[in-house]
Amino acid sequence: MKKNKLMLLSVAALMGIPIILNATTSAHTVQAATNKAVMHTAIAYDKNGNSTGKKYYSYQYVTVESNPVKIDGSLYYKVSGKDQYLKATNIDGVKRKITHNTYIYKSSNSRTSYMNRWKLYKGETVTTYGGSYKFKNDKHYFRVAGPRKQYIKSYNLDPVVKVNTIQGPSNNTSSNVTSNNKSNATTPTSSEETTVTVDDTKVPIFTFNGNNTKPILVKYVLDNAKFIVDYLETGTRANKVADYIGQFGGNQGIYRIKGTNDWIYSMSVKANKTILSHYYDYEHFSLIKFTKDTDIYTSNGEKINFNGDHVRKQSGEFKVDKLLYIWIPSENQAELFYHMVGKSAEGHTSELDFDDGYVKANDVTSLGVKLIPANTPEEAQAATLKK
Repeated sequence: MKKNKLMLLSVAALMGIPIILNATTSAHTVQAATNKAVMHTAIAYDKNGNSTGKKYYSYQYVTVESNPVKIDGSLYYKVSGKDQYLKATNIDGVKRKITHNTYIYKSSNSRTSYMNRWKLYKGETVTTYGGSYKFKNDKHYFRVAGPRKQYIKSYNLDPVVKVNTIQGPSNNTSSNVTSNNKSNATTPTSSEETTVTVDDTKVPIFTFNGNNTKPILVKYVLDNAKFIVDYLETGTRANKVADYIGQFGGNQGIYRIKGTNDWIYSMSVKANKTILSHYYDYEHFSLIKFTKDTDIYTSNGEKINFNGDHVRKQSGEFKVDKLLYIWIPSENQAELFYHMVGKSAEGHTSELDFDDGYVKANDVTSLGVKLIPANTPEEAQAATLKK
């Protein structure tokens, strides 16, 4: 793979999940892959459980197949398009019970906060990621969130009480790899209403600010509290809640509490039944996905030269706000383009600003809200002649 190719950073949230959409919406089928955050440095293994020597580092985002698989009894996510498997515990984490009141640390001699709290108490549960770290004081700590440094001393925690990775029915794909086909495990029901029960010691409830860019804490509720919910949402807003809490996983979404505009995180509750899942980004934004290596253009139909670089095929999604024809002088014709909004810096030594760039519609796949061309090929040519 050439190093000078660029990858666009996904705008549609950093840790997406497989979704089930109502057929009456601008429907998209269950996604085969999802973007997830690696929360603990992870070695990539092959399908036989042998190390490949490749490492994925903490807070790196990776596209994996949505359904976890089992290798030698442990759950792994397969990296899309590669014979590489990452331990699910390095991504989704596991729940552990706190056995002694504990502070949260960012180093061996410095404390920090977690979910706006400086101390956690015996009997509570917390998600930890991967194996423990040995600090300079020779004590071991588990990571509990990120990307800020937030750790808890290992001796204040019990062994694992719950695995966060969601498993589905199994089909054998090799002698020692079992596919958990989650997309077949959950069938949409006709009613978008169910009861959820809080499955953690202290769980936050959120609302959102006016432009839906920031979750706002409403209150905390205790273990076994029950709520009737009438809407399940995934995508950008759910990811913002996950980021606020510092907890990510395979069933990452938010439930709306019926009769309110308050939301509760799906990983903090157990639902009586599955309800339809609505992907916020596809219903509120128009997005594109690059399906092949391609170039970025100006509004004058000229390629933008980034020292010979161009955008490579990738599985992330990029926000666009309009569709229009642009006359291309070098080709003596008009072609249909999407107008991009946002930036990408991943995989490059300096940040490149693609905001106000254009990409050929034929080079990408359109997702989400459908756009209608703002002009015609003839109007694009006429506009060029006037300049």
